[in-house]
Amino acid sequence: MMLRISALAIAVIAAVGLWKKAWLPEKKCFRAGFFVYYTHLSNLFVLLYQLALGASGHDPDGGVYRWLSSPGVAVSVTLCIYVTHLIYAFVLIPSARRRGDESWLKGRFSFGNLCVHYVTPGLVVLQWLLWQDKSGLTVGHAAWWLVLPLAYFAFAMLRARTGVPIGHSDKLYPYPFLDYPRLGAKRFWLYVTGILAFFFALGCLFVGIGSWLT
Repeated sequence: MMLRISALAIAVIAAVGLWKKAWLPEKKCFRAGFFVYYTHLSNLFVLLYQLALGASGHDPDGGVYRWLSSPGVAVSVTLCIYVTHLIYAFVLIPSARRRGDESWLKGRFSFGNLCVHYVTPGLVVLQWLLWQDKSGLTVGHAAWWLVLPLAYFAFAMLRARTGVPIGHSDKLYPYPFLDYPRLGAKRFWLYVTGILAFFFALGCLFVGIGSWLT
């Protein structure tokens, strides 16, 4: 019961956060290129997941609910949104401060920005800790969850190859550590390998926590 209630509550918060982040009241339109960024796609993914989980929760014996609440799916969704917070708070913002890049620093304390980077990720982790099934998690689950960031990586790189800038900016790449031409092959693959290794290690940590809690 609590899992279903928490799912519906998180879905509402995620929807409000995305709306506040995307909508430009002065222009009465949505931000161009909004869903090119992993942050927004991961929040949208969580919104859809939580809606489906909450809607199917009235039938706990149903196949959809059992799959959505299964340990492997639950930990993958949790990691998917939690890395949004980690990368933003500990990589992107410190890097932007060093570069003096106002495009990342401006509006970071707005309600929508706080929702998508802090509130929604935090609530999903809390939901996982308190109510999600964590039995039977293995290192294999930590590896399988990497499909999600790899899919985003492929999307971002293929999109950049079109040569179409993101929104009204002049950027082809959504994040500095994906800017292949600027970084060069060696630094680019070093960053990608390091990020994936960190994601795998984080997955192993969550698997360990899940095993300890069950």
